[in-house]
Amino acid sequence: MPPCIAPCRCSSLLNARLVRPVARAYNDGEAMPSRSRPHPGQDLGQELGAAWPRAGSVACTVHPLSAFQDFAHSQGVVCSRQEIHMSEPLLPSPEQLQRYKEADVIFVAQDGFSLAPARVRCYSFAKLLRQKGIAAEVLSFVDHLGARFGGGPVAQIPEEEKLRLNLRAFDILAENPRAVLYVQKAGYHVLACCLATARHGNRIVFDYDDYDIGTSPYWRLEPWFPSLQPDALLSTMAARADACVVSSTRLLDLVGRDKPNTHLVHTVADPEDFNPLRRHLPRRRFGDAVNILWCGDVWGSLVLRDIFFALDAFALVPPEFRSEARFHLIGFGRAWPELKRRVAQRYPDLRNIVFHERIAPERFSEVLAEMDIGVLPYADTMFNACKSPTKMFEYLLAKVAVCATPVGEVVHCLDDGVSVLLADALEGFSANLTRLIADRDLRTRIVEAAYERGVRELSLQGVGDRLADIVRPLIRMDPAVGPSVETYLAQALGRTREISPREVAIARGDLKTVLRAGDPATVDPMRWTAPLMALLDWPGLERAERVTQPQLDRVKAAAARSRNALRVRVQSALPPAERPAGPPALSKLAAAEDWESAPWFAWLDRLKVSCSTFPRYLDDETPDAPRVNALDRLDLVYNFYKRSCGAWARAQTAYALDRLGMLDREREAAVIVPHPDGMPMLLSDVVRHVDVIDIGADAPERARRVALGETDRWRLVSRPFDPDRLAVHHIGRPACARLDRGAWDIVVVPDNAIFLHGFAETMAWIDARLRIGGCLVLTMETVLNDGSDADHEGHTRVAGVPARLASPEGLPRLFAQTTGLQVEGVFDVSVSDATLDRVARTDAPGNPHFVRQTGVTLHMPAVWTLRKRAVTPPDAWAGLAAEIGAA
Repeated sequence: MPPCIAPCRCSSLLNARLVRPVARAYNDGEAMPSRSRPHPGQDLGQELGAAWPRAGSVACTVHPLSAFQDFAHSQGVVCSRQEIHMSEPLLPSPEQLQRYKEADVIFVAQDGFSLAPARVRCYSFAKLLRQKGIAAEVLSFVDHLGARFGGGPVAQIPEEEKLRLNLRAFDILAENPRAVLYVQKAGYHVLACCLATARHGNRIVFDYDDYDIGTSPYWRLEPWFPSLQPDALLSTMAARADACVVSSTRLLDLVGRDKPNTHLVHTVADPEDFNPLRRHLPRRRFGDAVNILWCGDVWGSLVLRDIFFALDAFALVPPEFRSEARFHLIGFGRAWPELKRRVAQRYPDLRNIVFHERIAPERFSEVLAEMDIGVLPYADTMFNACKSPTKMFEYLLAKVAVCATPVGEVVHCLDDGVSVLLADALEGFSANLTRLIADRDLRTRIVEAAYERGVRELSLQGVGDRLADIVRPLIRMDPAVGPSVETYLAQALGRTREISPREVAIARGDLKTVLRAGDPATVDPMRWTAPLMALLDWPGLERAERVTQPQLDRVKAAAARSRNALRVRVQSALPPAERPAGPPALSKLAAAEDWESAPWFAWLDRLKVSCSTFPRYLDDETPDAPRVNALDRLDLVYNFYKRSCGAWARAQTAYALDRLGMLDREREAAVIVPHPDGMPMLLSDVVRHVDVIDIGADAPERARRVALGETDRWRLVSRPFDPDRLAVHHIGRPACARLDRGAWDIVVVPDNAIFLHGFAETMAWIDARLRIGGCLVLTMETVLNDGSDADHEGHTRVAGVPARLASPEGLPRLFAQTTGLQVEGVFDVSVSDATLDRVARTDAPGNPHFVRQTGVTLHMPAVWTLRKRAVTPPDAWAGLAAEIGAA
């Protein structure tokens, strides 16, 4: 049947049962429930669904609008386009279209400003990002494209109309191929964003704020396209998005279990709009009683049940206290009239329950200025547990005391008895209401504690840095401007692998810290890292970070004067040297650049026990599992800010032994350490046997306790290993212990342990047990500024090799001339600024570092790989110890 284009009179059936209720709901501003929510009169929806063309039927070939009209005609009714609420075409202004083209981030909203998901999580978040220097705009299908409904009533929009709106949105988004698309909800509007990212590669942030698994955006198309089913659409959006943002802890568990790059950002309020500044004014609208508030969309039976829980609790408040209070209900929605009817029927004698029609969101701060208690009476359902109720955050900032059930974010954001009163049973809820009504001081204590937490963490400004840190790394520069920050930093730092978003975010965070400082020269020198120094030269920095050229010049000047590498080079006695071409040397000083060598990095990757090393980190069905593992490896193993001397020394040790062909199942090895270490466990996977030699001061006591049957904690290192190939010997001082073992092919002494009981004594003990042709790998500190003797302030001296001997002609020559050990290869004494920038004080927290400062002494590790060519004369070790100052 051809669609009717002339308006005509509808019969009483369609007017009464379909057109008028929908029109009245929209005109009243009510939010209709989704199909999945039970509501009175659902038989109409079932009747309409039964008459509607279904997949597989002949009628499915009919245009959907015609199908709707066919149903109307079957009831003896003729209807027009206007009567089924097809939206009129609407386009943003030319000025707004230009802003979309230039935006860094476009928030794409299914709903309009009148509903909290779009108002807070799009309009307010966009405002927040603009304050952070990020050009952000909102594209609302309701406000900018003319969609008739938002919220629950989107189910009333015909699917061909939804597709038309998506194509209209795509035309806008396609004009900005570099914008990050912040997609709010897994609604019908996501198709426009998917088209844009498929065409131009726009990055997507997926924002999920309600548990709406049962809401079908395209229920007629689902039989043909199962990927449009709500659960499949949610899973796909979360998996393919570059980042996910959720509004509640329960949603974080739901989405984050398959998407590690998921972040919790609550649906918070703006303290510029919600604050206690009006609380001292006369209460002209709601009166001077203790005012209790429930507000929101009364969309169906679930909400009615929650409201009546609160009203029943209020009815149970003793009359002498209840008479001092008024319970205000401010609402709208499909079940709002039914709520009024039932309240009048249920509480005929309660005159202090007051109804108010919907109040515009922009005027609601005036309402809260006259309220004393806000109730959140949520039943323990999955839908409520996933909620991040905006009204709670508005209450906190407006100093309205919260009385709630322990469901949803309230239990994660507030402390019971301190900043909120919680109760799950009706009697307990009523008792809490009574306390808050009767005790003004209690209300004051509750609101002050909640307000302090709200302003600090649970307000729009409180989540600002977190939101900017999520979005900013995803922003791509215009190709005409230059390379992206990731590409530029990778090139500038000489990276062989891509740089991780986390690494870029840390460098940008350091830059923000520097810019906030009044004088950049006062910034902690640890901030001046190689990634930050490279970032300062990125061509897109001024635009992306809103930095002026004079600011940038001051920062660069401060960096040139203040970075640690400059100070260390001035004090160091190391000879200047360029890094040799080719793979890392077998014997060398620590270097951040070693991470770029594929054979060297392979051993580091094997050494690090992290998620990136697990064979199957995610289920095989997770589409982005390889990418997740790759990002995990970048963040935990390759990231510049994770590079440190401990990991370097062990990777260098394994790398050197591997290059010398020593790591096979025919070899016997020993690792000599004063504390538990992962290195023996690593070697146990590749050699026949490993003896762990405990030379710590408490070794005899540990040996005694193990002999009595106590578990040996040295075997509890968090690394998989073969227990049959590893033995632990708690001997203490080597020269005073008996160890009935054969000769070793490999001996490893990490962490400067060779000096613990005397260099000469320990070396002689090792030499007596190392086979001819075997390898000894020593990690010894190199004292950079010749501070091996105690300084004038009485600081303890640092045992190690003086800088004058850390050269090809230094210690290697002494080993060759006086002992039977020979340094393998040419010792690499080169050291980069990126390495020397990583300085930490011995008495400070153990930040990742390559150089450590003890008192005034600067020192860093070097790995010396030695091959035994002959037996060393007994007195030679004392002479060598004297040469290096370790006698």
